[in-house]
Amino acid sequence: MWVGFIWRFDLLYAVEGFATKDLAIWRLAIELSLGDSDVEKLRLIARSRIEPASRVERARILLGYWEDSSFFAVGQALGLHHQTVQRCVERAVAEGPMAALDDRPRPCREPTITLEAKA
Repeated sequence: MWVGFIWRFDLLYAVEGFATKDLAIWRLAIELSLGDSDVEKLRLIARSRIEPASRVERARILLGYWEDSSFFAVGQALGLHHQTVQRCVERAVAEGPMAALDDRPRPCREPTITLEAKA
């Protein structure tokens, strides 16, 4: 699967004492392409009060990154670590935006009590 990357040129401001220095750097941004229907679905989920909190948070992450494309800025706006944002965006690129909202299945052993025994 092909993943798109974009080189972005950002201007950072570092404050040392009372003087300000301009630092220009290049950074690698992941290209997240969302269709109109995906954006509308994500907006509905992000505003939902009945969806699970994890799905709402991930929808907000994807919408924030789609608008800003900075892991750090989105993480700071939502009160999350930038690596959480990065993992969510990478998963959305790999699996699709709607699949990235769901929890991944946890590794576990087969149930010892069968469904027939429970009934």
